[in-house]
Amino acid sequence: MNIFYVIVLLSFFLSKSSGFFPVIEVRIMNRRGNGRSIGIHCRSKDNDLQNQTVTSGHDMSFSFREDFFHTTHFYCDLQWDKETKFGFYSYQAKRDDDGRCSSQCLWKIMDDGLYGFDQEHQIWQIYHLIKKERKEGRT
Repeated sequence: MNIFYVIVLLSFFLSKSSGFFPVIEVRIMNRRGNGRSIGIHCRSKDNDLQNQTVTSGHDMSFSFREDFFHTTHFYCDLQWDKETKFGFYSYQAKRDDDGRCSSQCLWKIMDDGLYGFDQEHQIWQIYHLIKKERKEGRT
């Protein structure tokens, strides 16, 4: 009979829906301005959040529970205009579990690049710099 209770308790603690695994929210903010939108497509091994268009000043967010082995990761593709597209891990357990995203992963897209917020140190860090081509003037 005791083994039954142990199995029930273990299955409760190991299930993703239990409070044992905290909820983590990922929020991607479009701060490019001037009504410019961004195409975002995020996915993990188990979830595909499909293509979404986020207009300037708005956010896209999703939440999940970390898996038992701390291997959860979400990868996102970003695109705006024809030249600018890149991908990044909006959540990666090995990188984010140590305080960077203890409960919330914040990402801010600006004209010059992608910034991620470090919760532990309370600072925004650049993760991807957008290279702008200079247009040469004629003399």
